Amino acid sequence: DEPNGSLTATVQAGTGYTPSGHARQATVAVADNDAAPGLPVVSIDSPRARESDRVIRFTVRLSPAPSRDVHVYYRTRESSPVSAREGVDYYPVKFFLRFRPGQTERWFTVSMANDGHDEGDETFEVRVAAVRVDGTALGDAVGVGTIVNDDPMPKAFLARFGRNLAEQALDGIAGRIAAPRTAGARGTLAGQALTFGEGGGSGAVNDGDVIGGTGSLGGTGFGHGSLGVSTGRSVNGDTGLGNTAPSRTLGLREALSGSRFTATGEADATGGSLALWGRAAEARFDGREGAFSLDGETTTAMLGTDYARGDWLVGLALMQSAGEGEYRETGGAPRPASQGCPEGVGEALCAGAVREGDGAVEASLTAALPYASLQASERLALWGAAGIGAGEVTLRTGMGQRLDAGLDWTMAAAGARSALLSAQKEGSGPALALTTDALWARTRSDATHELAASDSDVTRLRLGFEGSYRFATEGDGHLTPKVEVGARHDGGDAETGFGIELGGGLAWSDPTLGLSLDLSGRTLIAHDSDDLEDQGFAASLGFDPNPESARGPSLKLRQTLGGQATGGLDALFTPDPLSERTGGGTTTSRWTAEAAWGLSAFSGRFTASPHLGLSLGAGTRDYTLGWRLTPGTGADAPELSLGVKATRKESEGALPEHAVGVELGARW
Repeated sequence: DEPNGSLTATVQAGTGYTPSGHARQATVAVADNDAAPGLPVVSIDSPRARESDRVIRFTVRLSPAPSRDVHVYYRTRESSPVSAREGVDYYPVKFFLRFRPGQTERWFTVSMANDGHDEGDETFEVRVAAVRVDGTALGDAVGVGTIVNDDPMPKAFLARFGRNLAEQALDGIAGRIAAPRTAGARGTLAGQALTFGEGGGSGAVNDGDVIGGTGSLGGTGFGHGSLGVSTGRSVNGDTGLGNTAPSRTLGLREALSGSRFTATGEADATGGSLALWGRAAEARFDGREGAFSLDGETTTAMLGTDYARGDWLVGLALMQSAGEGEYRETGGAPRPASQGCPEGVGEALCAGAVREGDGAVEASLTAALPYASLQASERLALWGAAGIGAGEVTLRTGMGQRLDAGLDWTMAAAGARSALLSAQKEGSGPALALTTDALWARTRSDATHELAASDSDVTRLRLGFEGSYRFATEGDGHLTPKVEVGARHDGGDAETGFGIELGGGLAWSDPTLGLSLDLSGRTLIAHDSDDLEDQGFAASLGFDPNPESARGPSLKLRQTLGGQATGGLDALFTPDPLSERTGGGTTTSRWTAEAAWGLSAFSGRFTASPHLGLSLGAGTRDYTLGWRLTPGTGADAPELSLGVKATRKESEGALPEHAVGVELGARW
């Protein structure tokens, strides 16, 4: 039914399309639609779709409706200049649509790769060409598909990376602010105490309390100004004394984590002292962003110096940090095998072993951190810290790409602690203290050809009160009930939440009987998450008829139930985000006991203490047997210590593990 007066010409066409999608050469009749207005004209829309939708839908139209069958051939192609890349951002297709007489609209879809990283909006093109069954060409058109990117990387990783850096920086600075200015040097290795101290245990020697925290100096080493070394050997390859964890090789990175040193000089003519310090730390994190889960770890090394005089302390620290992690799309699909394997895409992905949204990320950063503290009055202490740094982030995507971008990091924090009522060391009386701090950190990455710029912030606000009342009893004893309450809010682009910590306890001691009792408990009340559970309880009983000396018999019994049992603020002011405080119910229980006897040795210049310990937990038993030699109480006692400890760990369903170690320490 050709229109009357139509004008046609026979020409040699270029590339055409067959139903199989293969190119061919063909001779077609090209219609002059101006002269024959009754022939339909083909058009295609330019849609937008989110990358997480995985498909983008194109609609093809013929106007007016055809009177005969029409084939509309289509194929994808990269836009110019190249934005979305074929085989990486979208999967190429070429096929045809068949329009029956009277049909004016049909559609098809193009698959997109949900690769997990934010590239910004990208475009590609689809060209369509319509041919009537009698060979009459009806023209062509081009549609532009826009991929709206809503993927979380690298922003999701950098938000948590930046938060960990801020927490690690403040932990190191906090130790410096809280540490006494005792001249000398001290250090730890891999978080393990390098010396034995009064009381016989060994643990990590920290620089001081966490900023705003309520706990005392960690560890039971000689104290400030001490340095020691520790070696050990386990038949299972473990290292160290009293290690009850499953046996494994201690690598260099783990050995450095938790290691620190401080060297403090003598007071100068103005009464000030200069100190040099360093530390290394490691922290892990995990989180979720939409359909993606991610986890990672950060390792940080800090080297700093500070000067303290009077009520002031000022310092500067340099920080070098590295982070690495992985991200995965929950329920994501492997790359379609039918698409082949374009250049740069790993064989594992083409084989379906890796999903499109899976990938790995690395980051490194160098930063400078000035800090200061002021003892404003006898009862008020103020502190502040800032940080600025730059580095690089690298993504290795499941599509075989390596994407690099520069990043920068800034941080600001401030806090205060006020002793509203001073604690009583003797006699009876109340004590009340307020602790508060605020933290803000921002991490940004630069825009590149393949990555959009990202900007993430995290915040943390904390406020806590501690109250107690000391009742003096006969014989220099005391009974002290205590209550603690704190509130914390985590906000920004990482895990968020609001929680309230409640804690309390009762401490009693009677030196005439040589007995002491401590009961403590705490619980987290989270308002933003119903499944957030974290609580703990503990009871300890000690017998030491001669507490002024390490000699004579001593016995310690302790029962723990659930998570951390110390005061509400101790738990609230840990760096861990509230969202990770799960599973801390009362189902986990552990009971420990240690008996020791201190004996005079080497003409009273030392105290020798053989000790025996037992620890029972869920499906585990730990036995310890050891001997330690510590300085006596005399003025001429050498500042040396020596210890030997053997541990046997028994676990259900596993062979027993044994560890033995020797520890030597010295102080000057």
